[in-house]
Amino acid sequence: MVRQDGAERNDPVVLAGVFVLVVGAVLALGLATRGTESRVISGFALPVADSSRPRAAQRVAGHQLMTSPVSLTPVTCELPRFDQDDARLRLYYEAGLTCLSRAWEPVLTAGGTSPEPARLDTTPGTEDGPCGAAPGGEEVVAYYCGSDRTVHMITERLREVGGDAPTTHLATLAHEYGHHVQAVSGLLRAAQVDGATDLEMSRRVELQADCFAGMFLAAAHGSIGADLVALVLEDFGRSAGEDPADNTHGSGSSRARWVERGLAENSTAACNTFAAPASEIG
Repeated sequence: MVRQDGAERNDPVVLAGVFVLVVGAVLALGLATRGTESRVISGFALPVADSSRPRAAQRVAGHQLMTSPVSLTPVTCELPRFDQDDARLRLYYEAGLTCLSRAWEPVLTAGGTSPEPARLDTTPGTEDGPCGAAPGGEEVVAYYCGSDRTVHMITERLREVGGDAPTTHLATLAHEYGHHVQAVSGLLRAAQVDGATDLEMSRRVELQADCFAGMFLAAAHGSIGADLVALVLEDFGRSAGEDPADNTHGSGSSRARWVERGLAENSTAACNTFAAPASEIG
């Protein structure tokens, strides 16, 4: 995982005493495949505890974006031709990030948050940075660092795992941008828990990022195409579960269900994983 200061930088009280782990990492999970290809779409974000605050799930469930629902309006994505070399991948990710920003900025503004653009890193391998030691190269294909608001798309691993399927690359980007929405809106900071290994809370954070990705698919389906949207849903549903003791993401069926919820309802309230019963978070 990657360590970082996930607090708002200009808040001296928070800076003085509240430090969180904000990790959005796409793990190299084996998926059931089409043919012999593998697919990977996943991630996690584990905040450190602040015992002076109310129970985390209750606190986040009452966040403004959850109680005053906002939807994404239709957005046109001008995606370039997909190719797997580093230069073309970066162009594709840049265009996807631009579209994600265009879709989410009005929602963040409506939720009382000043939109902050996400940065993009497309280093072929993992490198240490503002969030500390980077995850091992075999552990992740992408991750989000809240300290410098950067989505890291590890092109070497994404080629191995996502191959020539643009849907996997786009879904991974949309999931990581979901962590950006959580970070700039304060959802991640509110999700601090009593212990950084609370798997249920981690799943709630991750499944919400999946649901946010579904909202983006709803907003961009006109330019992405119904066929590609269907393939993205397949990829989420095919996500192989981790070992139960380390399952920070939720099962493939849970992930597909939350993506579909975001896609069908296109509402931040529909993505309130923190108010959902534990049976929907497994």
